[in-house]
Amino acid sequence: MNGENTHMKQAILVRALLALLLAAPVSGERHRVWTQFGYDALIDGRAHGVSITANGTLRPAAALDSFSTFNAERVWSLAEDETGTLYAATGDNGRLYAIDAQGNSTLLFDSPEISLHSLALDEEGTLYAGSAPDGIIYAIPAGGQPTVLAHTGSHYVWDLALDDRGHLHAVTGEPASVLRVADDGAIEKLFEPTDRHLMTMLFTDGALYASSAQKGRIYHIERDRGRLLFEAVEEEINGLVRGDDGALYASAIGHRNVDESDPVPSAIYRITPDGAAQRWWSDSHVLLRDIAPADEGLLVATDEGRVLHLDAQGHPGLLTQDENFRISRMLQTADGAIYLADAHSGQLRRLGTDSAEGHYESRVEDFASHTRWGRVTWRGSGVQLATRSGNSPEPDATWSAWSATQRESGLIIRSPAARYLQYRVELEGNDAYLEHIALHGLRANLPPQIASLEIQPYRTQQRSSNQQQQQAPQQQRSGKATQTRSLYRLRWQASDPNGEELLYDLYLRGEGQTQWKEAHRNEERTSLLWETATMPEGWTQIKLVASDRGENPPEEALSSEYVSPLFAIDNSPPRVEIDAHVKGRDVQVHIDVSDRISALKKVQYSVDYGDEEFTVAAADGVYDSRAERAQCTLSNLAAGEHVIAVQAWDALDNIGTQQIIIQID
Repeated sequence: MNGENTHMKQAILVRALLALLLAAPVSGERHRVWTQFGYDALIDGRAHGVSITANGTLRPAAALDSFSTFNAERVWSLAEDETGTLYAATGDNGRLYAIDAQGNSTLLFDSPEISLHSLALDEEGTLYAGSAPDGIIYAIPAGGQPTVLAHTGSHYVWDLALDDRGHLHAVTGEPASVLRVADDGAIEKLFEPTDRHLMTMLFTDGALYASSAQKGRIYHIERDRGRLLFEAVEEEINGLVRGDDGALYASAIGHRNVDESDPVPSAIYRITPDGAAQRWWSDSHVLLRDIAPADEGLLVATDEGRVLHLDAQGHPGLLTQDENFRISRMLQTADGAIYLADAHSGQLRRLGTDSAEGHYESRVEDFASHTRWGRVTWRGSGVQLATRSGNSPEPDATWSAWSATQRESGLIIRSPAARYLQYRVELEGNDAYLEHIALHGLRANLPPQIASLEIQPYRTQQRSSNQQQQQAPQQQRSGKATQTRSLYRLRWQASDPNGEELLYDLYLRGEGQTQWKEAHRNEERTSLLWETATMPEGWTQIKLVASDRGENPPEEALSSEYVSPLFAIDNSPPRVEIDAHVKGRDVQVHIDVSDRISALKKVQYSVDYGDEEFTVAAADGVYDSRAERAQCTLSNLAAGEHVIAVQAWDALDNIGTQQIIIQID
C-alpha cells in the first residue's frame, strides 16, 4: 500500500510539474540555438557533390561525370537504341547527334529547322525527329539518310512515341493535335483540343495520354476521341510517367489561378487508375524539367542542376546538384544509367557510381543581434566543418574568412562575434555523413525600450437612469464620466529587443524632493490602478524602470527608465465663497472660487434645488487658473425664501459646493 501511495504521489508531482511547464509563458532568450535537421531545413543550403536524404542526412553524392560535349546551344530530347548509342536532338541549330559508349559524338543530321524538339526509335532502328518552327517529322533509317516523313501542319512537334504495335504518334503545338503517322507519312488526326500546345504523351497499358500547356491538362485518348482526365492549377504539364504502383504521375510548372503571394512553380500530381488526383509533391523554389520512374518512387530533374529522388510517399531526397549545370532533359537507359542534358549548351553528363568531391554550404542564419558564438555539435562521421560570420544578410567582403576546419563535435565556433552565421561542411570518405547539427550563440544583451507612460484619473461610466434617480442632485450633475476620487490609472508600453520578459518598478517623487521613493516593485503587468487617498496632495513625478533581471544574471541584467512630467495629486474640492445683493426682486450673485493645487474648470448654480443648472462665465472670460471670480444676476424671483446653490469643478473633477439663503420681500 505504501508503494502504491508513493507511486501515486510521484505521478501527481509529475502532472503538477507538467502543468507548470505548460502554463509557463514563452519568452525570448539570449541563448539561441540554430538547429538544422530534416530535408526541408537543409535543402535551403547549397549542395556541391553532397546528397541530402529524405530524413535530412548529408552524405557524399554520386558524381555528375562529364560524358560528352557537342556543338549545340541546348538539348531538347534524348533517346537510346538497342546498341546503347545515345541520340541528342538540339537547338537552336536543329542538329541531331549520335553519342557512342565512350562519349564520342557524331553529327548525324543537320536539319534546316531551328530546333529538333522530339525523338523516337522503332524496332528496326529508324530514328524519328520532330522539329520547329515548320512542324516536320524526319525519318533517319539506321545507316541511311534523313528524309521528310510528314508535314504535320503545326509549328511544333513537341513529342513523338510509338504504340505497342509500332505505330508512330506525335503531339503538336500551334495548333495542338494528336496525330497517328503511317509509314508512308500519311497523317491521321486523332484528337484536336482547344489548347494551343500539346507538350508530351505516354503510351502505357494500351492507353494513350497527352498533356497540354496554357491550361495544364491531361487527356485520355481512346477510340479516336479525347477525354479530359485532369486539369492542374499550373499552366503546363511537361512530363508523364507510369509508376511502379500503377498510378500516373504528371509534372507541372508555371502559374495559373494561383495566389502570387504563395507561388508553386513546380508540382507533381499522382493520378490513380480510378481517376483520383492529388498534389503529390511541390517546390516553390525550382523549375521542374523532367521526371522518370525509379525504384519505389520517381527521379526528378530541375533547372538548378538538382536530381531528386522522391520515395513512395513523395518525400524528397537530393541525389546530386551542380548549380552550373542547367538540366533540360533526363534519360534513364536500359542498363540503369542516368544521363542529363544541359539547357544552355551541348553538354551531356552521366550520374556516376563514385562519390563526388564537394561540400555543403548552409543558408545564412540571422541571430537578430550581435552574437558571441558558443559550441557546434553534430551527429556524423568524416565531417570537416568551418564557419564564417558577418553583419550583412549576404556574405560579402566585410564577412570573416572561413574558419579553420573542425573535425570534432562540441568545439567552440571559431568565427568572430557577429549577427549572421553560416557553416560549410566537407565529407571525407564514402561512409561519411552528417545529421542534426546545432550551433550555439549568446546574443548581446540590449536594454529594454520604454515607449510611453500614461497617468490619468480613473473615470467610471455614467450610471443608469434608475441609479441616477437614487443620487443626490449634486451627484447627478457631475457629467457623463466621473472620477473615482483618488484613483489613477497608469499605463505604459515597453519592449525588450532580446524578446525577454520584463519586470517593472515604479518610484514617486514630490515637487521639491530630491530622492525617489519606491512604490511598486517587480510588476509584471503594464497597467495598474493607483490609490492616492493616503498620499500628500501636490505636484508629483513617477519614474518607471523596466528591467530584464528576471531572465539574466545580476551582472548582465540591463534596465531603462522613464520619468513622467509633473502631475497633480488633488483629492480636495475647490473652495467656494458666495456674496449676494438683493435689489427688489433681482439678486446679483458674486462668486469667488479657489483651489490649492488645480486650475478651475467650471462653475454652475441652481435655485431652490431645481433640476435645471446654469453655467456661470468667468469674470475674465475663461477658467484657467487656481483662483477665479464670477458673477450672475437672478431676475424676477418670487417673494419668499430662496436657496442659491453653487458648484465649482477643478481640472480633476473635484467638486466644491456652497449655498446662500436670500429673502425676497
